[in-house]
Amino acid sequence: MASITQRPDVPSYREKPLRIATVQFDPKIREVEANIAKVEEMLKDLQPGSVDLVVLPEMAFSGYMFSSPESIAPYLEEPRIGPTALFCRALAKRVCTYVIAGYPEQPSPALPEGRGYNSALLVSPGGDVIHNYRKTFLFETDQKWAVAGDGFSYIDLPQPLGRLSMAICMDINNGTDFLSPWDAYELATFVQKNSVDVLVLSANWLDPPSPPDAEPVPEMPEDEMPSEDTLNYWAHRLLPLHDPAPYFEEEDRPGKGVEGVSGNRQTVFVAANRVGTEEGSKFVGSSTAFLLTTEPSKVEVIDVLGRKEEMVLFVTLS
Repeated sequence: MASITQRPDVPSYREKPLRIATVQFDPKIREVEANIAKVEEMLKDLQPGSVDLVVLPEMAFSGYMFSSPESIAPYLEEPRIGPTALFCRALAKRVCTYVIAGYPEQPSPALPEGRGYNSALLVSPGGDVIHNYRKTFLFETDQKWAVAGDGFSYIDLPQPLGRLSMAICMDINNGTDFLSPWDAYELATFVQKNSVDVLVLSANWLDPPSPPDAEPVPEMPEDEMPSEDTLNYWAHRLLPLHDPAPYFEEEDRPGKGVEGVSGNRQTVFVAANRVGTEEGSKFVGSSTAFLLTTEPSKVEVIDVLGRKEEMVLFVTLS
């Protein structure tokens, strides 16, 4: 896939190229060990120091379409010693990189009715779990077993990552059950007001139905085609980050992203989505990396995968 190696409008706060690997694959529900083995094979050629961040989808190894607390109970994981954490810790140490992956969290102490959290963990190059995020806005499938987290958060990391926020699928929408005002833009507004440099979305994003009057798609293999509707939707839900030019807090912190030519501000958006069909639900793939800029107001798609492709997307932003 294409990568960006030189850009004349790069802001001064990115001191060296940012290299990201995004894993898109078709996990099978309840087949945790097989799913982990599949991703291990996909990433086996990653060399130490070759990437700064590896991103996996929401509930990457368990599958997603669970119908009750009882059905997901055998697959809830502890944040630091569950299968997802152990895989990410080993990968992070081997490649000397940060790793993000979604998983169904077994809370301690236990929640009423055996419920859990739809979570994502961040592992450092040293193999330590340094951040755990719990999904804020629950999709209807999550509501059958999960409890909402406490809200959006960020963590400050060394260059070239800087300030990073994690989000999970429905978080980019307008609230649980889509009940918030459309233009509240809760996630993007949080990123904007907190001067976040990199926003990572781990997702199990469904394939939207085509409208009845949709134009015929170009003659191109379906697995090579991304969902333009999905990409446009994500870009719109990130509107405060690119149009109009937002206000960013000029606080003194490592990696702050407040400088640039004529006040230009960039935010990197990375989406890791799954593919395949599970319990009758079809997922849209289209994992991508955007570069969002304020001056000029622009959303640049750095690269994107198709609806069915199982592969690793590599992008470099210099």
